[in-house]
Formats: sequence, C-alpha cells, structure tokens
Amino acid sequence: MSEELLFPGDFIANAEEFLPGEGTYVENGKVCASEVGTVKKDLEKRVVSVECKVNKAPAMQRRGLTVLGVVAKASEKAGFIDLLPTEDEKKRYFPISASTVLRVNNIRRGFVKSLDEEFKVGDIVRVKITDAEPNNVVVSTEGPNLGVVKAFCEKCRAPLVRKGSELVCPVCGWKAHRHMAKDYGEANAA
Repeated sequence: MSEELLFPGDFIANAEEFLPGEGTYVENGKVCASEVGTVKKDLEKRVVSVECKVNKAPAMQRRGLTVLGVVAKASEKAGFIDLLPTEDEKKRYFPISASTVLRVNNIRRGFVKSLDEEFKVGDIVRVKITDAEPNNVVVSTEGPNLGVVKAFCEKCRAPLVRKGSELVCPVCGWKAHRHMAKDYGEANAA
C-alpha cells in the first residue's frame, strides 16, 4: 500500500482529534499540511505531523524557526520586517507572508522606550517566529542570537562595524546604537 503524498493546505485531521505536530498548522479547527510529505500519526500522544519525503522541499515557516529579515519601516511602537526565504539542514522555508510586524514589547525583556531607537530601515535582523498562522507570523528578537546582524550608516550607508557595545561607521565615523545579535558582524551572521 502506497502512502498518500500531502501538499501544503491539504486536510489531515480535525483539531479536536489530533494536536498539530511538525509540518502542520491549524486553521478553522482543521489540522492541515504545511509542507510536502506523508502523514505520521502518534496515536498515543494524539499528535499528527507531516514527514517530509522530498529532500529540501519548500515548507511554510513555523513556530520556533529562526529567520532573517530586512527592516522596511520602524516607528516608536512597531517595525515592519520583510522576511527572507531561509533553509536549514533539512528544508527550505518560504515566508508565509512577505512581511510581519515586530512589536516593541517583543524586542527584549525589560522596558524598551521606542523600537525606532533599536532598529533602523535597511537593518538585516535575525528574528524567531513565536507564532505562525497561514497568513501571519509573530516574531521576536528576545534572545542573545537575535536582533540586528548587519546595519548601515544613517549618513553614508556604509556597513557599520561593532566597537564594544556600539556601532561605528568606518567611512564617516558616525556612531549608532542597535539591538544587536551576539554575533553581529561575524561572517556567518547574515
């Protein structure tokens, strides 16, 4: 007996019967596939997942995935992040939506006065998806490896270099502050 191949959006089970697992999402009380593969049911734990059968098959982004994005707009309370396709050792992930909102309360623990003091338009940021729905993702930069991984000078647009806890432009000397990832400026950061 051959296993039926599922595609993103295919119905798997009712959410009342099974919890969503890897490669699935819930919409309108239905557990659906978020990637290409075959269904895998854990009857003991009541979890259904999709086992990827195609190496490097495109998949929708999911909760817990760390992705890169570009800050498209930054204001006091929120910033718009254009998400970029990403891949890990097993799969390629394409953005569920082209952009998402990073809210000021999802930057880090503690008080943050204004998002536009932590991020600027054009910054390349590493964010973690904290919630994923078919048409929306919620992201956070709370964590040592999350935040700006590459920034550019606000005066001359040259890449900024990390000097201790601040960023400095090697061309014009402009100094800037950002919510930086721990590995800002390292070759594999972006």
